[in-house]
Formats: sequence, structure tokens, C-alpha cells
Amino acid sequence: MSDYVIKHYHEGFEVDQEKVGKEVAKTFVSPHQTPAERLKEVYTQEGFDPETRLYAFKDKKMVGFLTARVLDEEEDGVKIANLTPPSVLAGHEEAEKLLFKKAVEILKKKGAKKVRSNFGVITKQDGDVAKKWGYKYKETGYYLYNINVDDVDTSISMDDVEKFEYDKHQQACVKILAAEFGREEEWVNNLYERMKADTTNVRKQWVIKDKDEIKAYGGIMINPIDESLGRVIVTYAASEEYMKKLLAKFRKVKDKKGLKKLFAGFTEEGDVKEAKYKPIKFELLGTASLFELDL
Repeated sequence: MSDYVIKHYHEGFEVDQEKVGKEVAKTFVSPHQTPAERLKEVYTQEGFDPETRLYAFKDKKMVGFLTARVLDEEEDGVKIANLTPPSVLAGHEEAEKLLFKKAVEILKKKGAKKVRSNFGVITKQDGDVAKKWGYKYKETGYYLYNINVDDVDTSISMDDVEKFEYDKHQQACVKILAAEFGREEEWVNNLYERMKADTTNVRKQWVIKDKDEIKAYGGIMINPIDESLGRVIVTYAASEEYMKKLLAKFRKVKDKKGLKKLFAGFTEEGDVKEAKYKPIKFELLGTASLFELDL
């Protein structure tokens, strides 16, 4: 008989879920974990199914969890479920297997025929683990890079680089980034609204203007789990000259904050080869790939 007890979600689990998640995330290349307050919001939304959030306990202490969701829309008559691989504290590998096994049982009962999961730099488990669990590789959809700014010239003039302000710059940036990255303006605006409402993460954002026209936008978010890491958020520059100024600003923040790395994530490998990102130097740190499991 196992020493672990598997439970589905109950109100009040959020704080321990955040604690466990943060501890596990320290093993990730780019750590991440949803804050407890945000989890409470998600878990009180209409349509939330507590049976698809599973938690492992040993001696009444939470040691791991797993999240999943059966999608509302079917694909060609097939019901699909998304599953995020287990986050489990070191030394509790048995709980990882028990969580996954229980999740599969529950998703089957709910009628799911396929389970989709991402494995790689954004999870504790890699593609080899996915295959051991019966998954098949589908596609690679996320590429994580280190941006090397150590040799960036910070002596150049940055007098025209100013702090980004939502009231003054958001509307113009929405239009620019939507056109630049092929997104709907509503999607970009929602991104800004989420950043504006997020008070838990530290962000530094800038714009460069020429005669009131925005020529560049960029920013850095300090990782809330490991403050020696920074993530470069959406970056745009109308020319290499403007990009150099943004990079100089990035280096100043990196040096001042003592950051070890600056990350940037892309959904397509080819993105980093485009001329608009010159003269950024990229170093591939890892990928995340979509795998599919037939139930």
C-alpha cells in the first residue's frame, strides 16, 4: 500500500500548491508558478472541474500536484483533454506516477480520447519521460533562448528612451505589435491589460519615439521565483539603430540587478533569424514540445 494519498481539489489548497510549485520550479530553466491568488480566481470560475486538479499528500503534507482540463469543443468528434505534467517535490517520484495514473483514469471517465501535454524546458519532465508514459511526439512549439547583452555598448545615447506608461503608450503599441506579429488588436490589448493588472511581477518597460511616433518598445520582467533571472517581453524596433538602444537599456538593467541570464521565448524557431531582431545574439537553451496520448 502506498504512503501517498491522492485528492482532488478542495478550497484552501491554493497556498500549498503555490509553495510546492515554486520549489519544483527552481529546477526549471525558466521557473514559473501561478500565484495562489490567481489560482483562487481560476478555481471559482464557471465551468471549473475540481476533479481534474489532483494533489498528492504524504503524512498530511502536500508534496505534488497535477492540473488537467477536458476541452469543451471536440475535434472530428474526438474529445480532447489538456494535461500539465505533475509538479512533485524531490524524493517523491512515486507520487508523480500516482498523480499521472489517477489523472488518466479520471479523464477516461469524462470521455476524453486523447490527452495533450507539453514537455521540455517549461516542465520538470522531458520528452523521454513523455514517451515512457505512452505519449507520441507531435511538434515543437516553444524555443527558449538566452539573450547575450554582455558586449552591448552602453555608451550610446539613450536620451530618447523613455519609460512606458499604459495611459500614454498602450493604444499605439497595441496597433504596432498587432501588425508586427500578426495578432488581433484585441489579443494584444488583453496582453497589456493582464500586465497592467499584475502587481506581483516586476516589469521594466520602455518606448522610443521620434516626433511622437513610437519607433521601439521593449521590456524586462524579473523572475519572481529566481530574481537572478530576467525575461525579455515583447520587443519591437523599427530599425537596428533603435534595437541597439533597447539592448543597451537591457544591459543596464541586467548589470544593476545582477541578473545571470536574460531569457526570450519564441513559438517558432525561425523567429530569431528575422532581420527585425538584429543585432541580438541568441543562445538556444531548450525547447518544449507537444505530445499526445491515446486513451
